Amino acid sequence: MNAILIIFSSTWKFAATFPVAVYLFKMSFTETILYTNIGGFIGIIVSLFFSKGLILLWNKIFPGKTSSRVKQKKKFTKSNRRLVQIKTKYGMPGIAILTPVLLSIPLGTFLTAKYYGKRKTNYLLLAISQLGWSFVYTIALTQFNLKL
Repeated sequence: MNAILIIFSSTWKFAATFPVAVYLFKMSFTETILYTNIGGFIGIIVSLFFSKGLILLWNKIFPGKTSSRVKQKKKFTKSNRRLVQIKTKYGMPGIAILTPVLLSIPLGTFLTAKYYGKRKTNYLLLAISQLGWSFVYTIALTQFNLKL
C-alpha cells in the first residue's frame, strides 16, 4: 500500500515524495529510487497524452487568427511572465532540470509538449532529469541523514 501511495504521489509532485518515502515509510535506497521513478515516468506519460489532447482541443475551440478579427493585445499575468521567462532564458534544458524540483511533472510535461513537442528526445530529457534528481534526493536523505 505504501508503494502505491509513493508511486501515485510521484506522478504529481516528484520532489515532495522523497521525505515521505524515506522518513515516514522507512523505505530503503533501492525502494525509494524504484517507486518514485515509476511514478515519475507514469506521470510524464499520462501528462504527455493529456497535454497533447488539451492543446488539440484548445486549437479546435480557438482556431488561428482570422482576418475579420481585430488583433488584441495579449494580457500577461505574473505566472505567464514567469513561464515565458523560464522558456526564453533556460530553454528545454531549463524546463527539464526544473520540472522535478520546482515545477510539477504535469506542468513541465505540458510546457515541453507546447513549446518543444516536435522533438521526441525532449521527453527523454525530462525522464533523464527526473532520474538524476531522484538519485540526488535519495542519496541526500538516506546517506547523509538530512532532516527536512
